[in-house]
Amino acid sequence: MLKIYVSEHCLNCDTARQRGAYLEQVRPDVPVVVVDVEDPASDVPPRIIGTPIYTWNDRVMFMGNPSEQELLERVEKLQDDAPDRTG
Repeated sequence: MLKIYVSEHCLNCDTARQRGAYLEQVRPDVPVVVVDVEDPASDVPPRIIGTPIYTWNDRVMFMGNPSEQELLERVEKLQDDAPDRTG
């Protein structure tokens, strides 16, 4: 699962939200969650020290925004390397 941590006052977080929407469009099989760190109901791990931060299965992938292509390539590799949980 890809989580993108954002905040309302972050200058680059609109781009992060766009990257998440792009990924949902081109890889609908990949779960994407955008987490607003300022929302008191959000579960924000202590390692999230700024925004935007992208994590995959709770491991930091990017601090700051990757390009769409870089994000897609990294997610595809991680998704392909993930163990098959259907069997």
